Amino acid sequence: MTAHGVTGSLKREPQAPARLAQDDAGTTLERGADWPRAAERLFLIFVLTIASYALSLQPQVQTLAWYLAYLVALALFLLRYGAFLESAWIAVPLLIWPLAAGLSYTWSDAPGQSLRSAVQLTMTVLISFYLGARFSLADLARALFIVLAVTGLLSLAAILAKSGFAYDHNGIPRGIFPHKNVLGGRMVLLLLCCLMLFAEGWRRLTMILAAALGTFLIALSQSGTAIVMALGLCALAPLLLTRHAAAPLRLIAYLVALLSFACLAWVFLAFDLDPVALALQALGKEPTLTGRSELWAFAAELIEERPLLGGGYDAFWHGGVFSAGSYLQHVVQQEIMNFHNSYLDIAVQLGALGLAITLLFLLFFAWRALALLHRSSSAIAALPAFYLAFVTVYSLSEYALFRQHALIQILLGAFYVSAVLALPDPRRRQASPANWPET
Repeated sequence: MTAHGVTGSLKREPQAPARLAQDDAGTTLERGADWPRAAERLFLIFVLTIASYALSLQPQVQTLAWYLAYLVALALFLLRYGAFLESAWIAVPLLIWPLAAGLSYTWSDAPGQSLRSAVQLTMTVLISFYLGARFSLADLARALFIVLAVTGLLSLAAILAKSGFAYDHNGIPRGIFPHKNVLGGRMVLLLLCCLMLFAEGWRRLTMILAAALGTFLIALSQSGTAIVMALGLCALAPLLLTRHAAAPLRLIAYLVALLSFACLAWVFLAFDLDPVALALQALGKEPTLTGRSELWAFAAELIEERPLLGGGYDAFWHGGVFSAGSYLQHVVQQEIMNFHNSYLDIAVQLGALGLAITLLFLLFFAWRALALLHRSSSAIAALPAFYLAFVTVYSLSEYALFRQHALIQILLGAFYVSAVLALPDPRRRQASPANWPET
């Protein structure tokens, strides 16, 4: 049996990879009777839940949950080590991230913190690789939908109940998440899941109701980044989902996309939005010149001082009470732990090396996503491309990439591996059409 047994629910078509969607019995690594499939699905739900920061208001619970995830993951790695290692070549680009983080121990300003965080990042990447290898894109989208829909409902209930923890210090709703931008970003991901699953024909009424919930919570969060991404999603959707449709339908889709882009441009102009202002809003600061100079100029100076390797992975904000990170917190009068911009944070921590690793992987991810779009007309095949667009924009206002325990990092790895496994590859035996499901 090949290491990637394929079953699925796609319609049979010559170039559509069957691994894009699969039934409850299907797996992508060697199947075995020693571990119930349901237990792996529970593990997937558990990891996505704690990575979503839904437990972040209870730090001790969050920490214990990750320790439990580590133990379960190690057990799964041991139980599946044969088939797991057979597919390890796919994860080589992913493993460069923790390797660079670990090497930064040798030049870090806080070596102990860098080493500890590098171990956490390694486990994060391994878990993401495992999930991508075990589950199809459709499986991942459904699991993510369940997690985000439940957390969205809990957030709405807490907001309507006027619970103190559901609002930030400015009185803006954040639900069960640590910040309004996190709530907004998670709800944009919920909209993305609803779009993909609706297009696949999965529980369409439920998808419509969940999309309405996500849109409402985005409006409540007042997150400029989330509003822009939601409008961008409306613009991209008709382009990607009608790529193999008849010419008249494509023309209509292009007109809708053009109208959506026009609306997006109007929002930027009408509300004077820019990435810098959105990032500063995430910090609770007004988008003034003074606010910009306090944060962005400080980061620029740090990068100029150590442009090649930076100050060490996760070291800047954990250098002690007399560190530069502590001084910056005093200046902005916020207990921030990052620059709320993935690219700036990576450059400060790992310099040009870390930024190059990140950008090269995103380009590699884009190559795989576009290849999948070309080979399949299935709606779920567009998920990696949609997600890449989301990550690129979201990273302008949040520290999400090259980060341990982050939902964005886990999904990036899982979607990448799952997308690669959905593509034909000469290094593994392809499933024959005889194994494809009857329709």
